[in-house]
Amino acid sequence: MRAIVSASNAPPYALFDESGSLSAGISKDILDELSKRSELNWQYLPLPRGRVEQWLLRDDADIACFLNPAWVEQPEQLLWSPALFTTQQVIVRRSTSPAIQNITDLFGKRLGTDRGFSYPELDAIFAQRLAVRDDASSLQINLSRLQKQRLDAVLTVDLAYLYHQQQYPSEGLQADPLWAEPANVYCALNQHQPELTARLLLTLQQMVADGTVANILQRYRQAEPSNQSTPVL
Repeated sequence: MRAIVSASNAPPYALFDESGSLSAGISKDILDELSKRSELNWQYLPLPRGRVEQWLLRDDADIACFLNPAWVEQPEQLLWSPALFTTQQVIVRRSTSPAIQNITDLFGKRLGTDRGFSYPELDAIFAQRLAVRDDASSLQINLSRLQKQRLDAVLTVDLAYLYHQQQYPSEGLQADPLWAEPANVYCALNQHQPELTARLLLTLQQMVADGTVANILQRYRQAEPSNQSTPVL
């Protein structure tokens, strides 16, 4: 089975070693457990986020997690697992800057975003150039640019920001929750192998119901700090 685990996903969703191989993270832990229960072996495909949907549609990959139907162009062409968990988008700013409480607070600002990611709540202001979308390859790079005042704010999700602050404590930052409701996160599967897909969907449903997914999440919420330093530009 071919599982997409994108390096675009911020830690702790995917963690890669120095050779670039997937070594840990929520995605690997969930897929490893899914592999064990379904007695299947995974081939991990480290694709950028922008290519995930097309690889699933073309039957070049079988599964990708941490997606939502609102974040892809053709959700009806994919099969969706039960919701694994919810994630809250947050806007990180320097603590000396005013709180960001509604969309108009973003007007005229340069926002650090993740390359290949969709931001449905903010697409309109990016399209109208009311705010500038400034992509980077990682949350660490975006937060470093924020501290250097190269950005006005950074868009990310709660667990990624919490994990970053555990591993690389960054002073002088504050996270405001986005006004949108927390989003459900799913695994998406291609429709080309219906019997196998049905088996995987049932197993994922069991993993959610028996608390396996929640236990995996909790491990990363309580992760021990790393000795690595935050990359600089």
